[in-house]
Amino acid sequence: MEITVQEAFALAARHEAAGRGEDARALYDQILAALPEHPGALLRIALQDLGAARHDAARERLTRALGAARAQAMPQQEIWLGLARVEIARGEREQGRAALAQVHGIAAQLKAAGAAPAARELLEQCVALAPDDAALRASLAATLLDEGRAMAARTHLQRAVAQGANEAEVWDNLGLAERRLGEDEQALLAFERAVAAAPSLTPALANRVYARYTLCAWDGLDACEQQLVATLDDPGSDRRWSPWIALAMPTTPAQQLAVARRWASATLPQVALPRPVPQRGARLRIGYLSGNFRDHPTGRLMAGLFERHDRARFELYGYSYGSDASGGLAERIRAPFAHWRDVSSVSDAQAARLIRDDGIDVLIDRHGYTQGGRLAILASRPAPVQVHYMSFPGTLGYDAIDGIIADAEVITPSDETWYHERVWRLPRCYYVNDARRGLPAPTPRAAHGLPEDALVLACLNQSYKLRRPLFATWLAALGARDDAVLWLLAGHPRMQTNLRLEAERAGVDPTRLIFAPTLSQDDHLARLGCADLALDTLPYGAHTTGCDALWMGVPMLTCRGPTFAGRVGASLLRASGLPDLIAASEADYASRLLDLVAKPDRLRAYRAQLESSRETNPLFDTTGFTRDWETLLIGIYDELQRERA
Repeated sequence: MEITVQEAFALAARHEAAGRGEDARALYDQILAALPEHPGALLRIALQDLGAARHDAARERLTRALGAARAQAMPQQEIWLGLARVEIARGEREQGRAALAQVHGIAAQLKAAGAAPAARELLEQCVALAPDDAALRASLAATLLDEGRAMAARTHLQRAVAQGANEAEVWDNLGLAERRLGEDEQALLAFERAVAAAPSLTPALANRVYARYTLCAWDGLDACEQQLVATLDDPGSDRRWSPWIALAMPTTPAQQLAVARRWASATLPQVALPRPVPQRGARLRIGYLSGNFRDHPTGRLMAGLFERHDRARFELYGYSYGSDASGGLAERIRAPFAHWRDVSSVSDAQAARLIRDDGIDVLIDRHGYTQGGRLAILASRPAPVQVHYMSFPGTLGYDAIDGIIADAEVITPSDETWYHERVWRLPRCYYVNDARRGLPAPTPRAAHGLPEDALVLACLNQSYKLRRPLFATWLAALGARDDAVLWLLAGHPRMQTNLRLEAERAGVDPTRLIFAPTLSQDDHLARLGCADLALDTLPYGAHTTGCDALWMGVPMLTCRGPTFAGRVGASLLRASGLPDLIAASEADYASRLLDLVAKPDRLRAYRAQLESSRETNPLFDTTGFTRDWETLLIGIYDELQRERA
């Protein structure tokens, strides 16, 4: 029985894998007898020739294979790699580097298309062939960063610097690697080097600001912020200012919109035209797209929503591009999905094709511009309705997103002009909570280094949310009451030193600042009960941290900010029945804090209210939230169906 060329090629590949090179060669010869310019057969024979040191023969076949692949619009990276190996073996280093440059360009295209693993594999082979090429190492490091492999990225970047690379982009990526490894002080130094090498490199300017936030390095911060904000007024400036960093800055809604639009235009693909929305069937196919279907703050809070979906009206699809998480929570998150797709190792286009083939009606992006997000998957509009929810508290500025889901507190009607996408609102707090989350027994204060009889003011937000003006307000509260302490999440040692220096300058004993280490979620919840009052931050306030505090019965004082990221605390407090803990301004916040410090009985009353209402509190009513959520999704779908009919 005759076999096809494709079958013969596959059989030959199996022969090679099993070490039967002669059998494979015979099949490749048969293929070339039928199709003399078959690129795959030419490539495989050439590689056999290369292994046997028949360099001229290998080069001739690879050249033919390259021409055939071009004529047939087939992938060429393996052929170029073969040519690079041949030229290097022949001692033609310049020609070998020219071939590697072709592979380098193809890898860059793959990376831009969201296929970082494929790009990384190519670049690893390039670096093995040219280990002294700093540019190749730097590109390999960039793909490793995309894959979340910061340690390996740092190694290659440090080697590239040692080999003479001094480009600003190299230093900027080295800073990113250091930051992800928790080496924030080293990260700041790298970002400073990047800015020194290229003062107009906006990503480095933004990363320098964020590194200062993380370390609470506030001296000179205003000048760094102003230098970055000034890029918005320069039409020729680098448009790659991370919207995530803009949220944490004292930016206006108009500036955040400009940053998001600039970032989208500079880093994301062009968007296909909106698709017609079919008439709704008996069940809506809902696709959730995320890299955080795991033990992650948003993953933990959304688990209950997935479980409570009405299966008679909704069919759930999960598209995960995060790490292959294991454990009880990851399994709990996956279990409610009728269909689970791991798209972590495929390109953006392949992931989009899978979503389209699944016939998704509403695709919900759960990542936005947070680290590791893959908004490019939405560019071809694989679903007729595409919305963003929960992870990124701001506008995305990208045409692929039809709308953002919020509530009337975080985005008022008058603020909609600052949103690129349409705003749809839930009737209660937009932030989902899981009523099944644990309620661990409180741990004693002594276990956390807290005085037993102290008034504990707590801010367990990440350090990048802390700012000098509000911190001064907290120190003033400590000055007003000798038995009060400030409980903070422990960051980098330099961050702790900087905050203790701030206390000394304000005349407050720095030992009254107590730093809490990072713990598991259950242990973190158990210790929260030690706090008397949670302190919210500006311009980026508490989100999950606020939910955790309120769940454990700890009241929170917030100040309503000018942007979405600074209003979530107000939304949480309104939903939980404590609107009088929402300050209208920073001055009002300071006044309310001093009043609460002077009257701790009010804090105990707030705690009692939260604890007694936990089972009925609208903020923690996951079932009610889910019904609201489903009603909104159907409303969004029907609205767009009518508009695009």
